[in-house]
Amino acid sequence: MRPLFNADAPGAAVLVAKNGKTMFRQGYGLADLATHQPIDPGMAFRLGSITKQFTAAAILLLVEQGKLNVRDDFREHLPGFPDKGTSITIEHLLTHTSGIPCFTGFGEYEANMATDMTVEGMLATFQDLPLEFTPGERFEYCNSGYFLLGAIIEAVSEMSYAAYLANNIFTPLGMLHTAYEGHQRNPVTQVRGYSHDEENFVTADTLSMSQPYAAGALVSTVDDLARWDQAISSCQLLPEASWRKAFTAYTLNDGSSTGYGYGWDVGDLHGSPKLEHDGGINGFATHAMRLPGHGLFIAVLTNSDSGIVDAKEIANDIAAIATR
Repeated sequence: MRPLFNADAPGAAVLVAKNGKTMFRQGYGLADLATHQPIDPGMAFRLGSITKQFTAAAILLLVEQGKLNVRDDFREHLPGFPDKGTSITIEHLLTHTSGIPCFTGFGEYEANMATDMTVEGMLATFQDLPLEFTPGERFEYCNSGYFLLGAIIEAVSEMSYAAYLANNIFTPLGMLHTAYEGHQRNPVTQVRGYSHDEENFVTADTLSMSQPYAAGALVSTVDDLARWDQAISSCQLLPEASWRKAFTAYTLNDGSSTGYGYGWDVGDLHGSPKLEHDGGINGFATHAMRLPGHGLFIAVLTNSDSGIVDAKEIANDIAAIATR
């Protein structure tokens, strides 16, 4: 790890756990270039799309509480969303197979990403657009689907997304430093995020976290992510069947596999199951990987979205070493 990060540049927090025991935990590089504060592995980072697995778990909790079903047409819970002439299920949203256009791909997204938005205001940016394909026809990674899942969580639970996750996931599991950014419950240093231009690292562009919302707005630490892995391994929060469903790749209408479950990429490493997800958001690139056959969990959280080694590449290299 050490040669991958310069001591005077953005870096990473890295954790490797085996069967619930932390085997490796280290920080590299700087948390703040202006003050030269080094990264400590106990610091918090933006997770980006690793957020999606928590949103998916919240949906499954509501299923267990009898408040919805993943087979429901999502408009049963968000009746204000325009009818598209075909059923779009909650499962389609979970698996990126809905056909709804992705708002982060719109040309005007970057120009407006610093603007605070309401949930309704964000929905208005894509809800009237036609579907890009028939639901279930193909896999197309889509932040709009997970934004909608956050709105469903709020509508069904009658709580804010931030509060529902805090009360039903983070607090019960002792994840004290995981939260929707701006709604942190306990003080912890959050590292600054950077981008790399042609020559230097610069402060990342401002992003209102009201926009990534349930698709990417959580912050956490490597220690809390290890707690999350242990909760999954011991079937806390949800029964084994629900976790198994989250880790099962969705099958398209034509019978082919998407390689994606509910908020997780589903694959293998040398024939052993591999469950993972990366995250890319202003100032940060992240990766979390579970190798349940080896009892391994790997988290790599970096505080630059460019100019350093890819977090997923690092996690895969660590996995190769840890499974020798």
